[in-house]
Amino acid sequence: MEDRPWWPKGIVQSHDETSISTSWGTRPLHIPEITLDWWNSLQNTWGEWPEVETFEQIDEDRSGIWYDIGEYKALVIPIPTGKHASRLSRNPQLKSALKTHLQLPIAGYDKDGDHVLIYPKDKPGKITAKSLAGLHVSLINGGWSTPNDEYGWNARLKKVEDTLKTSTLWRAPHSRNTIGIPRIELKGMRPVPLPLCDAILWNNDTNLAMIRQALKHNVMLKWREFVPSKYRGDDVMRIATGGVAHFRYDLNILRKAEAVAFGSEDAEIDEYLSGVDRIQAKLGIMRLMQMGIPLAIFGLIGTFWLDSAGEFSKPSIGYWTFGLIGIISSFLYSYNEPDWRDQL
Repeated sequence: MEDRPWWPKGIVQSHDETSISTSWGTRPLHIPEITLDWWNSLQNTWGEWPEVETFEQIDEDRSGIWYDIGEYKALVIPIPTGKHASRLSRNPQLKSALKTHLQLPIAGYDKDGDHVLIYPKDKPGKITAKSLAGLHVSLINGGWSTPNDEYGWNARLKKVEDTLKTSTLWRAPHSRNTIGIPRIELKGMRPVPLPLCDAILWNNDTNLAMIRQALKHNVMLKWREFVPSKYRGDDVMRIATGGVAHFRYDLNILRKAEAVAFGSEDAEIDEYLSGVDRIQAKLGIMRLMQMGIPLAIFGLIGTFWLDSAGEFSKPSIGYWTFGLIGIISSFLYSYNEPDWRDQL
């Protein structure tokens, strides 16, 4: 079992025929003996379940075991992580919105989540800036996007940090235009089950930020050309409002979790995480520079009150002084903010 790519050898503690216990929690476990009878005797399948006459294992990855079953391709998921892939086909409104953008499963079998998914045999399209943006625009137009959920996003990160016992701690505000979308894990333009780490560390059905997916698939700059400007403006991207820097941290700390779970090394991620404090130090300097702005506002208000009460013989000194403090603070705040493009 240790050699199977979907087996979390770095965190597993014990298992039996129906469950796997790890240091992070327990998940269902179903490892069937794959035979023709098994394929054709499954009950309560959904969709257009095919009659299987031949089958051959063709691949195995962290999602599960892939089979050629004749006219179709099948994925058997030994450790189900939810129904995030099947719901895209089983919900009529979602299916209608997404079928032109994704290679959706045509059938499946539930057992504590998606246990078997049947796909067309054609190779799915590549993830490009245009194809991913098309998916996102369809979700927005179909009413499937959700408002900024910085509370949920930050709570999720805290759970991951606490579980991994990392030395990093990063919470961020986000622009009101940073919207969420349903969790859709992609292998090419084909939805597959959520990664085990995502499911076991955060079992809530939280929509994650749309820009996170563009960042994950390295298409951010080109992707911005195809989505409405409201959802990809500098207010969404900049480090002061979380933006690209914070979602890059999100992606990398989940990569760290995956490395731990599957007992692998990832020197690139370790190097990135060791430098997070430098990013946060820059944020600290920005906040320090910003402190002059409220001082300037209160100073201007105080000057106005004292001038109105006749207490100032030369109120222009106060106006000029606090006005300059505000201008200089604003300039230094902006000047010290790193370009979000440096985080790509």
